[in-house]
Amino acid sequence: LFYQNVIKGHGRIEQRHLSVYPVEPTEVELAHAQSLNIVHKTTISQSKEKEVHSRHVYLSSLPPDKRCAERFATLIRGHWGGSENRNHWVRDHIFREDDTRSKNWNLNDNLAITRSALLNLKARLLPDKSWTEIRQTAQYKIRFASQLIAKRPPK
Repeated sequence: LFYQNVIKGHGRIEQRHLSVYPVEPTEVELAHAQSLNIVHKTTISQSKEKEVHSRHVYLSSLPPDKRCAERFATLIRGHWGGSENRNHWVRDHIFREDDTRSKNWNLNDNLAITRSALLNLKARLLPDKSWTEIRQTAQYKIRFASQLIAKRPPK
């Protein structure tokens, strides 16, 4: 089974070829494994005219049927797209995590835990509010900030 797609954006072109093969759970020593999914990805940078090849291998409990390859490609893309948008982008652009200059491991670990807690609080209590709105409200309304810390949805 085979699926192919091309995605253009962010100054690059990504070509993904996904092949799906049936596997026996005993062969891979995983009780529910039914398919081996191999993604061959070619990324072409439009500005540098550079081509990068990579291969990613996944085991899945999805049976290898006609739509398995397309479904799995959607799951992979959705996972990384969602992870990048909801987590890494926020850490990089809102929390400026990459700009941390401290060499103190304990401080960096504590800051990372605090950022993770903030991501969790926003997802659970304020999914419809922007980070800018939350930050501005918390700066000027101390009750709002204390309610967040107490894990109660602010009013």
